[in-house]
Amino acid sequence: MATHPLRSSVDLLFRSALVIFLVTIVIGILNGLDVWDPTHEMVLTHVHAGTLGWITLSVIGIALLMFGESADSAAVTRARQMTMGLVGSTVLYVLAFATTTGIFRPIAGTLMLAAIVWAFVWVVGRRSATTQTVPVLALFLSLISLVIGAVLGVILGLFIARGSVPGLDTQTASNLGGAHPAAMLTGYLLLAGIAVAEWRLSDRPALASESKVGAGTAWALFTAGVLFNLAFILDVEALIQVASLLQVIAVVAFVSRMWAFLKPSAWRGAGVGVFAKLAVVYLVVGVALLVYVVQLFVSGELNPETGEGPIGILIAFDHAMFLGVMTNALFAGLAIGYAYDMTQRLVVWGVNIGLAGFLIGLVADQQVLKRIFTPVMGLALIMAVVVFLRTRPVTASA
Repeated sequence: MATHPLRSSVDLLFRSALVIFLVTIVIGILNGLDVWDPTHEMVLTHVHAGTLGWITLSVIGIALLMFGESADSAAVTRARQMTMGLVGSTVLYVLAFATTTGIFRPIAGTLMLAAIVWAFVWVVGRRSATTQTVPVLALFLSLISLVIGAVLGVILGLFIARGSVPGLDTQTASNLGGAHPAAMLTGYLLLAGIAVAEWRLSDRPALASESKVGAGTAWALFTAGVLFNLAFILDVEALIQVASLLQVIAVVAFVSRMWAFLKPSAWRGAGVGVFAKLAVVYLVVGVALLVYVVQLFVSGELNPETGEGPIGILIAFDHAMFLGVMTNALFAGLAIGYAYDMTQRLVVWGVNIGLAGFLIGLVADQQVLKRIFTPVMGLALIMAVVVFLRTRPVTASA
């Protein structure tokens, strides 16, 4: 395989993401074992080190691989500059949550937003030179959702810090900020997850122009994410149910398209491709949990803002998406060229058996299961970080 022209930039993004991921893992292990009750600031650090430090830096690394195969020297230089800006702003943003309160967070968030927009503009500039496969379309749409989520995140940060947002009335600012989690979870992560999973499952992904179902699935998930945003911004509950139904249809269509790679016989000899297969399994689990969360929310049995009701279901959905879908998919990208040896097997099954037990503990509200499976999952994740950091994560074009 030929060396990818953006290898050094992708390596920097992946290595930085892995190091920051350790922050999320350590906080998660201590909290899951109930040996430490983290402050609200540390919980937010755990979340943002995961969603932005680990997931977003890695997703943009995947975007460089997808959109940069034919990059010329000018595109390579711009990618290197953008990469350094992303890493620097992400580190600053995570530190802002860990060490500060007030206005410093939205300031750091604005820098993070600028870096994300920079990356998106780079991708837009490369789009015409990139073969328009279904994964490329899905990843492109996911980056649009990421930009939307980042804008809403800055608004939320300003509203929390100041109690108001310049140019917006209090209710509008509150609604816009409240849409931030939905934009990231139901828009950005779902799309990015299916994009990376299909990219690693299929050696020859279908062209978006030829696979109407594939392209339609990507657009349906993007539309569902927008509808979730509008539901919170406009305070229209009916849109939440429409959006969740659209996501179920899209995920069923995606699994049907990918069935040749997911049927029982396809798992034998899959090698590190098993990461991508498990990402799809957890995609189904995550969407099922989302439907359950939506029904609880609409019926009034669950209130995420006050923490009333079976909040463990919501936390289970978050982790199914963050770890089950995105981390498995990203490990599939990181493991390009890796042998499926005993270490990789320990990572695969340690992470996923641990996660399954952890999710069951959250859904069933059984703390003992959470305490048993948290260290299994956490130690396997730490092993994965060490393995991927010891060798160059990306060795070639894929």
